[in-house]
Amino acid sequence: MTDDDRVPDGQTGPPERGVPQSRAAHRAAEARIARVRRRRSAAATSLAVMVAVVAGFLTWSNSDAAPGSLSAPPAKVAAAPVKTCPTHTSVTVWASSAMEAAATDLTRAYAATADAPCVNFVVTAHNPVESILGLGKTQPNRPDAWIPDSPRWVDRVNAAAGIDATHTPPFARSPLVIAMSPQGAASLPGTPQWSELVSGAVPTRFSDPRSTTAGMLALTAALPTLDGASGAATIKRLARTTAPSTEDLFAAFRARPTESAAFPVSEAALLAYDKAHPDQPMVPVVPTEGTPPFEYSLVNVTTDRSRSAAVESLRRYLFTPEAAKILAEHGLRPASVGTPVPTVTGGVGTIRIGVTPSEVQVAAAADTWQAATVGFRILSVFDVSGSMREKVGGSTRIAVTQEAAGIALRALPKDTDLGVWAFSIGIGRGGADYRELAPIRLLTDAAHRKAVAVAAASLSRYVGGGTGLYDTIWAAYRRVQQGYDPTRVNAVVVLTDGKNEDPKGISLRQLKDNIVRAADPKRPVAVMTIGIGLDVDATSLTDISRMTNSNFYSAPKPQDMTRVLSKALFDHECRDGVCV
Repeated sequence: MTDDDRVPDGQTGPPERGVPQSRAAHRAAEARIARVRRRRSAAATSLAVMVAVVAGFLTWSNSDAAPGSLSAPPAKVAAAPVKTCPTHTSVTVWASSAMEAAATDLTRAYAATADAPCVNFVVTAHNPVESILGLGKTQPNRPDAWIPDSPRWVDRVNAAAGIDATHTPPFARSPLVIAMSPQGAASLPGTPQWSELVSGAVPTRFSDPRSTTAGMLALTAALPTLDGASGAATIKRLARTTAPSTEDLFAAFRARPTESAAFPVSEAALLAYDKAHPDQPMVPVVPTEGTPPFEYSLVNVTTDRSRSAAVESLRRYLFTPEAAKILAEHGLRPASVGTPVPTVTGGVGTIRIGVTPSEVQVAAAADTWQAATVGFRILSVFDVSGSMREKVGGSTRIAVTQEAAGIALRALPKDTDLGVWAFSIGIGRGGADYRELAPIRLLTDAAHRKAVAVAAASLSRYVGGGTGLYDTIWAAYRRVQQGYDPTRVNAVVVLTDGKNEDPKGISLRQLKDNIVRAADPKRPVAVMTIGIGLDVDATSLTDISRMTNSNFYSAPKPQDMTRVLSKALFDHECRDGVCV
């Protein structure tokens, strides 16, 4: 979300990809906020309002209800007095997409209580990889609080971003289930085992275990049930049909139900899907071994004392009975009290909270998955021209880029072949527009991992001069093509904030002609381009990327960098040299 997309003070942003919210709850919440604002602006020194939030609690339907059917009897949240606030502090909260709607309702309800500080909580959705990149210490849109959906992402953030985020108790959980078409669930002979669900008899697909919680939890649970050559073949088949996200899998089911008839999701996400799509419902299937849970905790990542206090006060509210009712409305299982939660009829197996996988188990599963997938051979190329000194808040464009790049490179799979270049006019040997900071080698080599980290951290030392863009892209393309590895996706990733400024270098036309002449369908090289700021030549970069079977990614504002880097490096599909 950009600054232009933010809502006025006192509101939290509407969900973009989150769980569909109860319209009744929203109308009541908006009415409550409006009343609070009117009374806070009055001259009276002691005021109170009565607030009622209508919550649609979903319960088991009758035994003869259709699969996927839901019911929603209303429930109420007790009214609470509010206090007058002369000013408000903005506190930003990043949440997983499935938690965004619930977090929005929770922070609105809390802001209207007597115990709430004078704070505007602003909630936005960010996937795990965006959070890993965006929680870097110098990132311009770094949040004050973060709600991941698994403690394993906290481990990843601490390792990649170099911070010390504290694990905190979850305030809500949601069991992993296999979403399946009602017809597919009805055809099962009984409650299946994990090995049966992923063996191929049912067309089960995963979202990417390296970047999604559903895929990570499902792979970690299924892996111990798979043995030998047949298990390896199963993992390879799942890897070939993987999707970037659960949203993609739901969309694929809507478009082609027989091809995406089963996939792992959270119970809450399945409930939200069925509410939004009663014409094409899905039902939950739980294997006999059980499933691990999604776990939602509030992680305090701010360094500001007053905002930290506000986050901690919100944490206490999240464990109250009032918060439990709102969580249950969204299909989430509160950790504090036994509030009834909704469910869907027509499923197979018993839905229950399982055991959280350990960091070691998740790492082992990720290594197994990575071994079954096509690896990457990447030359990352960073603009260090003088314009990268431009101020970004209290930092600079190059400082923000340098940190984000370092985090992204550390987060890449260890079996990635990776090299690092910097570029500006005349920076290199013999007056070349590029300089090699680290050669293309495997990150499994500890010495090379250190060299890459040093290269990323040194980018600011080279800032100066103009943008020698086209000569650099052509040289990078040739370097990757010369060392082509047919077992990997071979790619150049170029990050720039400007347009070509080298009067002595090749033109755009010459660059494109060179690529056309050098291109080999049997040895494809993808050129992904990332444009930072408003001065980039988006048209030219788009042309270059598309002619090499890749994409241009635009980050017009500094706060867009994490989203763009996440998309360019982690959230796309590359097959046979084509990256989309």
